[in-house]
Amino acid sequence: MQAYLKKHAPTFSGHSIKVNWQRIHSKVLIEFQIQKRTGPAWQNDPIFTTDWLKNWGLWNKDVMEAFLQLRDHENDVKAPYLEIQVSPLNQPFALIITEPRNIFFPPKTLDFKHEVSVTDKLWTGKMEVILPEELKGNLLYGGFFSILASEPREYYALEPNSENNPDFHRPELFLKLDE
Repeated sequence: MQAYLKKHAPTFSGHSIKVNWQRIHSKVLIEFQIQKRTGPAWQNDPIFTTDWLKNWGLWNKDVMEAFLQLRDHENDVKAPYLEIQVSPLNQPFALIITEPRNIFFPPKTLDFKHEVSVTDKLWTGKMEVILPEELKGNLLYGGFFSILASEPREYYALEPNSENNPDFHRPELFLKLDE
């Protein structure tokens, strides 16, 4: 499936973000393309590592994110979900969220592959993840998000929340990602 992310604000969008995804059993493949229309260089920080366990705060720089949730039924918004991220320097992050902003932890094990390619105006990448054992259910729901630019930051989502402040941790806004 394919979609373009929407900017969380009615102001000029400095980026165009296309996401393609597919699920093959417990594997989710994600490809993205972020085209920079204006603005400074990509925001990244070499202090982050290639170890997803050590990159807390990666989202304070440019990131592409996927939140993936398995549900037993479509209204099961309380099911845990996996958050994965990658930066323009190919630095990863991952977390299981069982209660947004309150209860979260790193997955016990995670098969998460990622690669990126970056030029001045184009950032492309792939993320491939095997859904971890902490997620249960048959229906795949979730969203794709991106945080970009310095001040002012730009927030993009597959399904943005309607409030003034962007909030990606809203399972009730997750969309069905299965075909």
